[in-house]
Amino acid sequence: MSLVLDIPNTHRVRVACKEFDEDLSERTLTELFSQYRDNSDLRHVLLKVVAVNSLYGTQIVAVEKVARQIHANAKVIDSGLRAGSLDVVPRIASVKIGEKVRFNYSFATKYCSWHFPELYPIWDSMAHRYLCTLRKQTSFASFRSKDLWDYPCFREVIIKFRDAFSLAEFSFKEIDEFLWLEGRKLPTPSRVTRDSVSPSSS
Repeated sequence: MSLVLDIPNTHRVRVACKEFDEDLSERTLTELFSQYRDNSDLRHVLLKVVAVNSLYGTQIVAVEKVARQIHANAKVIDSGLRAGSLDVVPRIASVKIGEKVRFNYSFATKYCSWHFPELYPIWDSMAHRYLCTLRKQTSFASFRSKDLWDYPCFREVIIKFRDAFSLAEFSFKEIDEFLWLEGRKLPTPSRVTRDSVSPSSS
């Protein structure tokens, strides 16, 4: 028996957002990223990486290595973030550890979003799961599950989702909150990530 989702609407999104209003983690990250807007100081970068990884559970294997890579590319990353460049996400996500490259997709979208939430929607396994389930039921957008690993495609799907259900009044951040809460209600699939060193399924 296939799962039937309730159709998204403004009331349900508002209810979801209200659940986050008093969330301590959200308020903590808002203050932290407001205080340290750029990535030119390694201490501040490390603090932000540790905070996002800890509070969101993004399963970063080497937080200091990730922080150092962001800091080493601070000029490109900061200018890209201000411009809303989607290339910043894979730049932050790809980190070589030993002989393997880990793609910290969930972390990178969250890190970008906390700098500019109006430009960068968050990918995580909850949003991924919900969007794929809803697509089967409503065909609000044409995409395959693997397409959501491509950030420009994922962002476009979020925009189509918002348009299809008349949710234009809501920001990416508010849509993120709704998707996360709805995705959490769904059964966990046996496989979400592409391989053992690919994007975190957080």
